[in-house]
Amino acid sequence: MNTQALSDTDEKRARILNAALSVFSLYGYRRTSMEDIAKGAGMSRAALYQHFRNKEDILLHGVGAYFDVAVSALRDALTPGRPLKEALQLACASGTGDLARALLDSPHGEELLSIKSGEAEVQTREGNARIAAIWTDWLATEAAAGRIRLEGDSIPQMAEAIIAGQHGQKMLATSYADYVARLKVYADLVARGLEP
Repeated sequence: MNTQALSDTDEKRARILNAALSVFSLYGYRRTSMEDIAKGAGMSRAALYQHFRNKEDILLHGVGAYFDVAVSALRDALTPGRPLKEALQLACASGTGDLARALLDSPHGEELLSIKSGEAEVQTREGNARIAAIWTDWLATEAAAGRIRLEGDSIPQMAEAIIAGQHGQKMLATSYADYVARLKVYADLVARGLEP
């Protein structure tokens, strides 16, 4: 698997992050060694250590790179004034792509999706907060313009409910293709619920 889902300002670091994702997908995070990652990136272990301290450091940079891509894609999808159904379909699909494919089609996807310890957990929580803020701002903007209907609940709670629904589709999906199909259905349901 040659996944190019993660980027970095440094070409070698990006190559390492993507090699790590590929190797994690093949062997799982726990069973992957720095030697495996170095081999996947086409470099020596010594060269790998010039860029990252250890496997957890690679994971942390990978999580950060993922959220940078996810935040940018979500912001692009939730352009104010975009037709509701289109905005929601694009927003829900913004988390798909090479990274989601690598995780969902990997026999170790569940392990990779459940890594929530130490600094990775903190970074994931912060990344999810960034995503929730984008959803919250979009919901508030669209409601103020009369393009969506919000009733009763607080806007941040609605944003969290939308995100939880997206995560639920990922957990239920049996493959990447199934995940993409489920997200489309989910986006359509949310759009119907927000129509003015």
